Amino acid sequence: MRRKNGEEYKECVVKTLWNVVAKEVQEMYDYKYNIKFNPFSDSTFNEARRARDAKRKTLQSSLKKRRSSSTVLSGDEIRKMVTAWNEDTPAGLQKKFYQISAYELAWRGGEAANCLLHYFKIEKNNKGEETGRIEYNSVFSKTTQGGAKPLANSKWLIANKDDLNICPVRLFKKLSSKRTTNITTERFFLSPNPQWQNHNSPWYKNCPVGKNEIGKWTKLATEKIGLDVCNINITNHSNRATAVSHLAKSGLDEQQIIKITGHASTSSLAPYLEIDTEHHEQIIKKMRLQEKESNTVVSATNELQAKASSNSTYNYNKCTFIFNSDSSK
Repeated sequence: MRRKNGEEYKECVVKTLWNVVAKEVQEMYDYKYNIKFNPFSDSTFNEARRARDAKRKTLQSSLKKRRSSSTVLSGDEIRKMVTAWNEDTPAGLQKKFYQISAYELAWRGGEAANCLLHYFKIEKNNKGEETGRIEYNSVFSKTTQGGAKPLANSKWLIANKDDLNICPVRLFKKLSSKRTTNITTERFFLSPNPQWQNHNSPWYKNCPVGKNEIGKWTKLATEKIGLDVCNINITNHSNRATAVSHLAKSGLDEQQIIKITGHASTSSLAPYLEIDTEHHEQIIKKMRLQEKESNTVVSATNELQAKASSNSTYNYNKCTFIFNSDSSK
C-alpha cells in the first residue's frame, strides 16, 4: 500500500484506507450477494488484519509517518501570537481575533472555517445593558436565538479589562463593525478587500475565507513569533490542545473542562493530558514543598515537646504557648 510515486502513506492513512475498503467490501457482498460477514472481527480476515497492524507498527516508528498530536503552546507564546497581528488592517484584524478566540473558546481545528455570525450573541442583563460577555454557541439559529434552549453548552468571550489590546470582546465588536451593507454571507471570517487602502475603504468582500487559508493561520502566527515550525506539529488544533492543557494545569477537573471545550466525554481528553516538561516541574515543586512543610511541622512538634519540660513561652504560627513545668500550679 503505497502512493503512485512509491512513497509510503502515513500510518493514520493506512488505517483509514484499510477500514474504508473493508467496509465497502462488506456492504457490496451484503447488497449484491446477500452474504453477511464482518471483516473487523471474523477469523477469515485475521491475516489481513495482522498485515494491516504490522504495517502501521512499522510506520509508527518513523517520525514523519506516525500520527503526532498538535503541539501545546505556552501562555506567553499565545499572547505573542495574538499581538503579532496588526488589527488596523483587514487581514490582521481577523487573524488577531481568531487567535484569541480559538484559544479561549477551545475551537476545533476546522471550526473557524464554519463559524457563522449569528453564533455570537452580545449578552445583556435585565436592564438591557451589556454585561461585557459574548455568548458563543454553534447551535444558535435565527429562529431559536430568542426562545428555545440551546442544544449544546454555550461558551463565552470575556472582556479583558486588564489588557484591552487583546480583549476578545473589543476585537469582536471592531471586526463586526467592518461588515458593510454589501456583505450578505453569514460566514464570520471574510476575504479581505484587495482594493482596501484606508479605514474609509470597504474592509472585506462578500466572500468567506477558504478553509485551507484559515487552516494556515495558527502556523503563520507561530512562524511570525519565531518558533521552529519544522520540528513541532503546529496546526489550528494546537489552540484547542493548548486550551485543554492549560485548563487541566489550572486545577479544573475533567468534568468542568469538557463543559468548556465541548468534548462528549472525559475519555476524549486523554490525548491532551500528557504531562509536559513544565507541568512535570510544577508537580515536583509541589512535592518538595509538601515535604518541606511536613519537616517543618515535625521540627515544631519536637521543639514544643522540649519547651514543655521547662517554664517558657513559645510562639509558633502566630500562637503563643506558655509552658509551666510545676505540676502543682
